[in-house]
Parts: sequence; structure tokens; C-alpha cells
Amino acid sequence: MTGGLAFEALNHNGALDKNMLVIYNDNSVSIDPNVGAISKLLTRFASSRFYNRFREETLEFAEKAPFSERLGLKTTLQKLHDSAKSFFSPPSMFFEQLGWRYFGTVDGHDLSELLDLINHVKDLDGPIVIHSITQKGKGYAFAEEDAYKYHGVTPFEPEDGKFVKKKSSGNVISFSQVFGNKLEELMARDEQVVVVTAAMLSGTGIVKLKPKYPERVLDVGIAEGHAVTCSAGLATTGSKPFVAIYSTFLQRALDHIIHDVAIQKLPVRFMLDRAGFVGADGPTHHGLYDLTYLRMIPNMTIMVPRDGQELRGMMELAYNNESGPSAIRYPRGNTANPDENDCSQIEFGKAQILRKGKDIALFAIGSMVDIAEKTADLLEKDGYSVAVVNARFVKPLDEDVIVRLGKEVQLLVSLEENTIHGGFGSGVLETLSVNGICVPTLQLGVPDRFIAQGNPDEQLRSAELSMEQIYSRILERLPVPAHKKIRKKRIVSPKNSPHNN
Repeated sequence: MTGGLAFEALNHNGALDKNMLVIYNDNSVSIDPNVGAISKLLTRFASSRFYNRFREETLEFAEKAPFSERLGLKTTLQKLHDSAKSFFSPPSMFFEQLGWRYFGTVDGHDLSELLDLINHVKDLDGPIVIHSITQKGKGYAFAEEDAYKYHGVTPFEPEDGKFVKKKSSGNVISFSQVFGNKLEELMARDEQVVVVTAAMLSGTGIVKLKPKYPERVLDVGIAEGHAVTCSAGLATTGSKPFVAIYSTFLQRALDHIIHDVAIQKLPVRFMLDRAGFVGADGPTHHGLYDLTYLRMIPNMTIMVPRDGQELRGMMELAYNNESGPSAIRYPRGNTANPDENDCSQIEFGKAQILRKGKDIALFAIGSMVDIAEKTADLLEKDGYSVAVVNARFVKPLDEDVIVRLGKEVQLLVSLEENTIHGGFGSGVLETLSVNGICVPTLQLGVPDRFIAQGNPDEQLRSAELSMEQIYSRILERLPVPAHKKIRKKRIVSPKNSPHNN
């Protein structure tokens, strides 16, 4: 209800007066707790203890009174309560002023009551809203106590609610935690640093900052467009806004990024969590399009860290960049715990050459860098000389490195966990074309289809982006090294043997 599209739909059908039944499920939780005036407005009256107690006691009195049936007291009181509710109830006023008939509230867990109400109103003309009150996690005590923790679950023991812990691979930390820790450093250093999120305080790793900086950690609810434009406004006043949103959800705010941020060259820093494949959350949550839709926007800088250490360095770079908007995209999952005392800097627009080679050049970004290095190991065992480049920047690309290696190698390969269309690899090909470099290329990315639910390894294989698949696809495009060529032996079958002549 905090997203503008909901109001547009209510306004539209309220004016059309078409038959439509909307069940408004009100459980007081988005993902993190609800925020904003709308949430308070719609739940204030429904949860009023005074009203509900008054209603129950008066109806109970009417039911027991000996003269109730003769005078119709209970029926009269029920009508009075309904009238009072319609008159004084903020939800009723809110919906009915938009042209909708309001019925509620109803206990959404009482199916008989809910179905009775639906059957009662379903044949009425015009738009109708049923306001259903539910509890997130109802019926399972652990989920009732912690709605966020059990919003999306991994395997757990139902008896005690404890999650089955995966084996830790050493000193690791999530990318979201790296972001939250570095942001805390920046906020302590500079009072102008603020962070804006859209109902994702916990998911983006900044929930711990809210108590410490309540005026500088802003949760606007599920309203990504507003989060972006609000940040643009903050940037005009000298604040240094970071916008923490999942990659897939930032898609909702593309128009705001272009019109309210990029055209004005405002230094808004977009932190795109959950970029690339996200495993069990499935195709609605994959962050596979951000490099494409951000790369086309003028004045935008795009960075992709391979690990937590680079994420810290890129955040420092974005913090100091006042020339325009910047975006940093990073995956769901863990990384080696970075050294917070490491002050090594990332040079703007420059790639990192991890190894040199003369036959093949692998240009990779983010999560694909480690896969590129492992693929290079396999190729080198076959006798190929392989260069590996951690591109770091998608915009601007390191043109010098692309052009130089494009002139030297037999095959230039780009690797990205983004759609094959219009992303990092497309930028590499455009750079080669503009500079007149004719070199065989192989562009590896997510194919033009939606990838189904699964674990990240399964999704990589589905996209033909596992190390083994990448290795095979590269071999298909290359001549066999001279020392690997095997002379074909003439096979003499018994039928053609000279002894049979």
C-alpha cells in the first residue's frame, strides 16, 4: 500500500465503478516492520482496544437482556456500531473517499467468518474492499515472535525453530555486512552521510545503524521510486546519500534514476544488493539486468567488486565522487572478511590485470572473476597462455586494456552474471568496434530467458556459466595448440588386411 501503483489502481477503478473485490490483507509487516502514515492510518481504528472492547461488551449485554429480542436491541446496536465504524474509521474513510465500499475489519484467520463476508458482498455492484486482519507467522510460535527471521527460511528444526547451520568455510562475512560495516565508518566520519532504503533495513545490512543514527537512516517503506527521488533531493542540500536496495527492486525506479538523479548529475550512491543469481528466491529476485539498464544512463558510474575488500574500496571511491551518480552491485552470499585497515585505493575507471597471457584474454567482473581464474588454470594445462582481467568498472570501461589485449590475443572473452544483452560484454564489444579492433570474441552471460528457482550452482549451470561449461565453450572457439595435436593413425581393419587378399 505504500507503493504508488496501489493508489493508481484504487483511484482508477474507484472512478470507473466496475465490479471488483479487493481483499486487503493487513498483517502490519512488509518485510521489516511497516513505516509511514498510511500504515498507521489503516490500522489505528481496527486495533483500538477501547472500540473493540466497547463493541463486544455492549453486544454481549444486548444478547443477555430479556427484552433484547422484543425490541431488536442487538440488531440496533450492531447497526449503530457499523455506522460508527464507517463514520469514525480511518480505513473506511480512506477507501470510501476513493469510491470503494468498505467492509471490515474481519479476522483473516477465521475462514468461516471471512468466507461468509465474501459470499455476502460478492454480488454487490461496484468496487468493494474487505479489510482482513492477519498475523504474520500465525500458528507457529517462533514465527509469531520473529516475523522477519521466518519471512524466508532455510531448513530448520520445527520443534525448536533452530535453523540448520551450514558449515562455515573460515573467516567469512556476507557482502551485506561488509556494506553495513563500511557505511557505519563513513557515517561516523561524516555527518552528511545518510542512507535510504525501501523496507529493507535488515536485508541490506543496515538495521544496526538505525538506533545509532535514527535521523540519518531512512526507511521509506516499499516505495523504491520515492527512495530514489528522496535521495536526489537530499543530494541537492549537501547530504551524501547512499540508496540500499536489492538489484531487482531498483528496476521499479528506473524513470526516477534517469530524470531525478542522472540528468542533474546528482551524487547519489546506489548500493545494489542481491545482484546476479539469488538461489531459492527465484526469477523474481534475480539481479540480472542492472548492468544493462544502468549502463545506458549518461553520467552513471558502475562498479562491481569481486570481494569484500574491493567493495570497501569502491564505497570509499563513491563517497568521494561528487561529479554524478554511481552504482555498486554485489551478490548475495559471503566473502572473505576484509581487512578494515587496508587503505589500498582503487583507481577510477581502471581494471586490474591478474595474470598476463598471449593466446586468450578473459575479462570478468564481480563473481565471475574467481571462475575466470579457475578456467584459466584449466586452459593453461592445455598449453594456452591466458590473461585474466578483473575489470572492476563497467562504466567507464578501461579502454586501454581492452584495446591492447584485443590486438595481442587470439580470443577475447567477457564473463558476467548479467543478461547477455547490453551489459558488460556488450560494452567490451562496443569498445573493440569503436577502436577498429578485429579479434575473435566470446561473450558469456545469462541467456535471454528467465532462470528457474534452484541453488546458485544449479542456476549457473542452467545459464551455461559454470567453470566446466565456460572451459568447454572457450575450447570450441580455439584451435588446438600445436603440441596437443595428435597425428591420425591409419586404421587397418581385418577385412582390408593384406593377409586377406
